[in-house]
Amino acid sequence: MRSISYGFLTVCFILSGAQAETALSLPHCLETAMGHNRKLIQARESIRQVEGGRIVVRSRFMPHLDLTASYNARRTSLSDGKTDEQLGSALRFSQRLFEFGPDFAEEVQTREDLRQAVYAYEGQVYQVLARVWELFHLILLQNRQIAIREESRDNFQLAYERQQARFARQLATESDVLNAQLSVLDEELALNNLERAQFNNKMDLLRLIGQPIGTDIHLDGGSVEFSIDQDRAVEVARKNSVAVSLASERLKEQGRVVREIAWEYSPDINLDAGVQDGQRNARIALGKKGRTWGMDVASELALRNTDPPDPAGETRWSTLVEARIPIFEGSSRIGRETREKARLRQLEIGLRDLYAETELNVRQAYQQVLETKGSQRIQAERVKIARRRLEINQILKDKGQVDENLLETFRNQFFNTQDQLFRNQETFIRRIAALRRQMGYFE
Repeated sequence: MRSISYGFLTVCFILSGAQAETALSLPHCLETAMGHNRKLIQARESIRQVEGGRIVVRSRFMPHLDLTASYNARRTSLSDGKTDEQLGSALRFSQRLFEFGPDFAEEVQTREDLRQAVYAYEGQVYQVLARVWELFHLILLQNRQIAIREESRDNFQLAYERQQARFARQLATESDVLNAQLSVLDEELALNNLERAQFNNKMDLLRLIGQPIGTDIHLDGGSVEFSIDQDRAVEVARKNSVAVSLASERLKEQGRVVREIAWEYSPDINLDAGVQDGQRNARIALGKKGRTWGMDVASELALRNTDPPDPAGETRWSTLVEARIPIFEGSSRIGRETREKARLRQLEIGLRDLYAETELNVRQAYQQVLETKGSQRIQAERVKIARRRLEINQILKDKGQVDENLLETFRNQFFNTQDQLFRNQETFIRRIAALRRQMGYFE
């Protein structure tokens, strides 16, 4: 599993009377999300579950020691009710010494389970951190948008007060006053929506970084700078892609399966040898479980025998060796070989396609970012023009050179153009966050 660096940890507190406001930086939010996000914690626990299962599978190579006890009672006579009782106990030891041949089936399965858990966790990391990055910059953007809206509202408030004064001197109509008041109300409505949206984003950010929801926070950061080279973005995305990494691991695993096909043509060998001496016995066995051969050793020490001792007191040993040489199995081995090699080629082609797909997605996402960046720059100029046109036509309206309908048209154009600019700014941040998620790149 790859390690990811997310910068320095920065936390400070700004005190305002009795209320403590927590200042958060982007590196701190990313670090805190890694440590306290509940989805990431659950994903890490999934990895630990699989690792626990792998320990269970690999415990076959550790010594196994157990103590057994038995009690056997048998009625020996129906007439006098006598019973023959026998007590026995033994200490047993067993252990697998080594394996050879194709990989142990349960070991293969635990490797696949661990790959799934690790890369699922890494994908979850990218998703969570991208969302944290997005929310952090959206909140900062909304701070700037709120300041712009407040300045605009104040300007419209001055215009409204000026129209009220002109109306008092009978230089303006009541409709002029109401239109000026509508401009103030429109900005106040937009401000209310922005503040509510920012509050929701702050609460969502606190949940993602695992902090108490409702904490009063202040974010330290600047505007978004987009300076990533497109080719570099493709290179980083290929390196960090979860799908590519998982496909590469599966290709390596399938290569191992193909290499192990040669064991299909090896003879099956079974060995069972042992020695017994009174209360003691030891055995060694070589056998095949599934497709894997293993050497096991076992011994037993009878602490109390249930059987009468051997009067001869001799040491007895036994050995059994059996070999099965496959000659022809109806082309089944040829079929398995064909199947596994076809699977290997399929995975190779799929990996190459994943590389191409990753590059395609990154380049498309990159172009979407450039598109939004250009739209944002053009829309900002349009807002300046719309504002200036509204100011000019307001002056002309005061002089009686422009009718009310035309002024209303310019007023609506300004508000629509400004709303579109704010939407473009939010889309710009979201598209950069989507690109970074595909790249697995955060700072």
